[in-house]
Amino acid sequence: MTDTITYRSILRRDGVFIAFFAATIGRLSYAMISLALLLTIQGATHSYAAAGASLGGYALISFLMPLKSRLIDRLGTKAVLPWLSLGFTLCVFAISGLAFENVGAALPYIALSVGAGLFAPPLGPSMRAIWAGVTPESAARRRAYSLDGVVEEVLYAVGPLVVGGILLIAPSSLVVAITGVMNLMGTILLVLSPASRHNSRKSRGATISASSGWAGPFKRRGFVFLLLVLLGIGLSGGPLEVSLVARSESVGEGSSVGYLFAALSIGSAVGGLLWGRFIREDRPRLHLAALIAVSAAFGLMLVPTTNLIATACVLFCAGLASAPLLITAYVCSDGLVPAGEQREASTWVNTLNNIGVALGAATAGILIDRGGPGLAFAAGAGMYVLTLIFLVIFGQLLSPRPVEQIPASRDGVGNEDLVDG
Repeated sequence: MTDTITYRSILRRDGVFIAFFAATIGRLSYAMISLALLLTIQGATHSYAAAGASLGGYALISFLMPLKSRLIDRLGTKAVLPWLSLGFTLCVFAISGLAFENVGAALPYIALSVGAGLFAPPLGPSMRAIWAGVTPESAARRRAYSLDGVVEEVLYAVGPLVVGGILLIAPSSLVVAITGVMNLMGTILLVLSPASRHNSRKSRGATISASSGWAGPFKRRGFVFLLLVLLGIGLSGGPLEVSLVARSESVGEGSSVGYLFAALSIGSAVGGLLWGRFIREDRPRLHLAALIAVSAAFGLMLVPTTNLIATACVLFCAGLASAPLLITAYVCSDGLVPAGEQREASTWVNTLNNIGVALGAATAGILIDRGGPGLAFAAGAGMYVLTLIFLVIFGQLLSPRPVEQIPASRDGVGNEDLVDG
């Protein structure tokens, strides 16, 4: 029964608590790495340009995350995840060592940062694949994704604080090395967790998607449509942070922008928990439309609002829809693609949203220079409206459709986990 499904009961399923704890350790390293790299590389090279180029290279190459997820779907978690994490750890160790030796050349840091982004293991998608395996019923899966999303939101708020705490007793180069250790430890513990092993055993002999080839989940029209919606959502929300900084500075309260970001994050965390607790049915088209409409409404309210207390209240309310949007997208994605493609599909959901956010933020800078932060807020709200119209017109594509299935290979091992055992 739905009423018996609680966050605690989900964490007790199939040893998933250990996997979730491991993934949390590894994902915390991602919440810490950007600030740690910035401080370390700038301190070693005395150049913000070098630090910015390194962070840009790290972030840009991370858009390959879906391809790494596909590799895991094809070869298995044990064959891929630990090696990716080892590569990530070696890169950040090398950065830490160069900084400790006071190497001032920018190029090695940039190259190693790109390498770290290239090898960064897809821990979030891997954890969501485990959630999908232990929550066959939709209500439980939605609640699991809610918990996962809220914890990730909290991690990215806590990560910089952890970096600041370590810096009180150690140099930033050591913080970089610590992120590598955390990532490797979390990844190995995740792979060895009972839930991960159980998921691997369940994939043996199970049916899998019929030779999806290079297209993968992109063969599914509904999934492609979902990604376009996610791109629109990212474009809509992308101007927000840049516009908040500009608005705060325009009213002489630039130092208060951190409180505005906190209000947004708290609202998102609360919204995610409430969504998982009270939403009973999967109606992705209706849910996405309602959440986008709420986001558009509060986005429009930000246009004339200059009082920072009022702005914080609006941001908290806007944040209530933020986490549920991604939660709904993940659940919808699971229903649109076969089990063997769910890990890659969820990675694409996150990636397309991030691409939209990056493009939206870049556009916001141009709009702010021309018309102030109000214009950028209005553009974001307008993009929400356009995305909503697009969803209303073509939303029937989000209805889950049967996908072709083929038997597992003759030796009884499905393609998803050929070497897991």
